[in-house]
Amino acid sequence: MSKIPDMKKDENKIGDFYWAYADILRGIGINESVYDQRILAFMALKLLVDNKKTQFTFDWRDKFGLTDAKYQEYEADNIINTFLNIIADIKNLGSNLSYFNQPSYMTPAQDSVENSVEESCLIYLDHKKTFTLSQYIEELEEPRYLEMVLDIYVEKANFIDYPSEKYKDLYETTIARMKKLSGTLTGQHFTQKSIIHLACASALESIRKDEKIAIYDPTCGVGSMVIESAIYFDNNLNKTPTGKRKKTAKRIAVYGQEYNGQSWLLSKIFLEITSLDGKSQGIENQIAYGNTLTNPIFAKQINSDKSFNFIIANPPFGVDWKHDHKIIVEDMNSVNSNFEVIKDDKTGKVVLPKKSDGQFLFMQHIINLMKLEKENRNKDAIACIISSSTLISTGADSSSESKIRSHIFDMGIVKAVLEQPKAMFTNTDISSHLWFLNTNFNKTIKIVKADTKEDKLFSPHPYSKDKMKHYYSEDDIERILDYLSAKKDYEYISKTIRNKCDGIEISKEIGFKNEDVDIDIAQLQNEIKDLVGELYENVQEIFHV
Repeated sequence: MSKIPDMKKDENKIGDFYWAYADILRGIGINESVYDQRILAFMALKLLVDNKKTQFTFDWRDKFGLTDAKYQEYEADNIINTFLNIIADIKNLGSNLSYFNQPSYMTPAQDSVENSVEESCLIYLDHKKTFTLSQYIEELEEPRYLEMVLDIYVEKANFIDYPSEKYKDLYETTIARMKKLSGTLTGQHFTQKSIIHLACASALESIRKDEKIAIYDPTCGVGSMVIESAIYFDNNLNKTPTGKRKKTAKRIAVYGQEYNGQSWLLSKIFLEITSLDGKSQGIENQIAYGNTLTNPIFAKQINSDKSFNFIIANPPFGVDWKHDHKIIVEDMNSVNSNFEVIKDDKTGKVVLPKKSDGQFLFMQHIINLMKLEKENRNKDAIACIISSSTLISTGADSSSESKIRSHIFDMGIVKAVLEQPKAMFTNTDISSHLWFLNTNFNKTIKIVKADTKEDKLFSPHPYSKDKMKHYYSEDDIERILDYLSAKKDYEYISKTIRNKCDGIEISKEIGFKNEDVDIDIAQLQNEIKDLVGELYENVQEIFHV
């Protein structure tokens, strides 16, 4: 039996499996651009195995941890065929799974609601829209190669007792390393914890009295934002200051939708193996597969069970939606649109953002959900959205972007906007903003600039990597919230503006203070005289004058 190392003593080797597996893939002629798919597929399954969510293990020497009688059902002429038999029956080999079953209309099966049945997401470890694990096994060609891969994941990629807060980092590292190896860069902007904590902190007091905390992310990726939000609210609402769990803990559930099949499945796995109370049941969740802009699964389900206390999102910057144009236009012209619809005052036609950037569409989807929440429950809905700097100011006064933005501002739903410092994301130093939305319909908008000489509202990141150099400390978050909620303005830091506007350039509204420097003319003259004297001496020395 292979010996499993203690990862607490050997954590620095957790990433070694990338290169060990990559060497095998290189040897059999697999292109570097698809290494990450294979690595993530085996990693996804291994996470479930090590967290005792399956009845089998990766230890092929020990007959995959199955009993002799059970093993005989799957044993074939070689290790490849044996493992393929196990994968083919994986839905019946699940164990201790709490939230891995979902209605099929929320999975890549995409059945209609009427025809939907509950199905195990385990089957999507081998599916054309997620991971084709059987293909990855078969392409190894020889049993000894599969044995080598399984040994790598047993000996180097051991996730027993692996800290759940590092799952997202593990995924990011895999993507980043493999994309660099293939010479391409990922377009994903991973959101660091401190931004999520700031977003959650802004909503904490508003949801404190709610019995259930329901979190929604329409572009949830691998679930890192909803998971971190759930952990934050659990720590601040369900635990005492000493860290003990309260007897009457609030129910916390997360909801989301993701278009990328691999990310969708990983989000289900991460949520299943992440615990809030130290037990093994995972975080209650429903993560729908599909395009939120063309088929928002949760748009029509704002009811007592799927009502959202808090919406958090980091929509993809600059996402192209031209291929979905027809469906979205039809939706916006329907009676019950899934978006906040803006129409031109003169023509009466629907106003659409440019096709090269769908950020506004996600904003309009979120605002529509918030309005439904307000109408159906008579309760203020809260959201926090990350955007690129273009969303708040781009476009001429007559542009569609300006008209949409003006409508959103006029609604009074934008409570505040924070201009974040640069270098807050691992793979881009793009400028970004944090929008704080609330259906209490404010007459004004508070804008705050984090990067200011008066009071710098961010800190050097203690574990900076790639382009991510900054983060928000707990003190930074407290001060930002103070500025966001303060009735008075602070010059060069925050400003209150009327909500009737068509664009806000925070850097112009809140400029840097000019630093006046007193110049001593006599001292300056002496310094120039000394420099000229030194230059003259150097010239004499060079030319032997």
